[in-house]
Amino acid sequence: MTDPPDVDDDILDHVQGSMVGMALGDALGAHVEFRPRQYLKEHPVRDLVGGGTWGLKKGQIEPNGSTALHVAAYRGHEDIVELLLEKGACYTTINKYNCTPLDESKTDKIKQMIRRRMNKTRFVGDYIEWILPTDKADFQAHQYWKKLEAYGRDPKFYKLIDYIKRNYIEKDLQHIEDINTVKKYFEIAINKRDPVYLLQAYTAETGFYSALNVHLTQLRLENLTDNENLSRAYYIGIIARHPKFETFSYTGKAFRGMMITNNDLKQYEIGARILTKTFSSSSKQLNIALRFLSDNPHDDNRLSTICIYEVRNPRTALDIQHISLFQYEEEVLILPYSAFKIIDIQMHKDKSPNVEIKLKECEPW
Repeated sequence: MTDPPDVDDDILDHVQGSMVGMALGDALGAHVEFRPRQYLKEHPVRDLVGGGTWGLKKGQIEPNGSTALHVAAYRGHEDIVELLLEKGACYTTINKYNCTPLDESKTDKIKQMIRRRMNKTRFVGDYIEWILPTDKADFQAHQYWKKLEAYGRDPKFYKLIDYIKRNYIEKDLQHIEDINTVKKYFEIAINKRDPVYLLQAYTAETGFYSALNVHLTQLRLENLTDNENLSRAYYIGIIARHPKFETFSYTGKAFRGMMITNNDLKQYEIGARILTKTFSSSSKQLNIALRFLSDNPHDDNRLSTICIYEVRNPRTALDIQHISLFQYEEEVLILPYSAFKIIDIQMHKDKSPNVEIKLKECEPW
């Protein structure tokens, strides 16, 4: 992209006439920090999307040949990119340089933010993330954690992280999208001896979290700590049980979408117990989960489903809002090998979501 003569004016072209636009213009003109979130709290903007002055959803091309998102991404204005995406900016528009906003992104964080918007499935899963209903789910959870507990308590946990990096990240995942970003977080975790960077590797918009969860669905209690699976076991154990994550512990309601078939649904009855077997991203806010669910395309053979988890026990779920790409999503990470009881199932034939499943966490065994 050719550097425009005055890129700050270019951004203003897209927001001219709106209250946020005027505030942004004042900030950029005075070379001071503009805090869009704080400004929005103080000055509600009703017409920011749709018919508003930014033309965000239409991906309006301005005289400079780019959209507001193109320009903000190109110039590295991370807060402005976040605000534009939150308000529905179109990330697929191609500008006069034949580039999308992702192509123009100056920083890795901006690339990840745009990819998160492109990814419709982060808060939506399917039945494979649950082990089939069983009356022994709480006992099974206990058995899994008997094997994993020690990894999170190991004072030399950073050596386990190094093992994961060498034997899993660099061997099994070398071809996933943006693997270098994942490696960077692991290296920082090792050097700083700080396990929080393992979570940041998971929340980064790369191919890591989806590849990891696919591999976790293949684990069984009997092979959990075999050599070929040890890296995954270390990863789960550290995130679930390291003392650093005590302050991340979350109890309360969490919402997550699922796409299931009628046959899947028949396997689940009120009173049945299930065991999670992957890391599952959810939100404290129902509307966030519903938005991802409505954005997720599906065919007539699958039912849109909202799962309402009642998390009761410490360390079953982690509040990762403050390290997530989009804090307003209020992300809660439900951990593998957590036992829940289905307490209600509601069907909504002619509206979305088609199914509502309420789950209450089992008492520790």
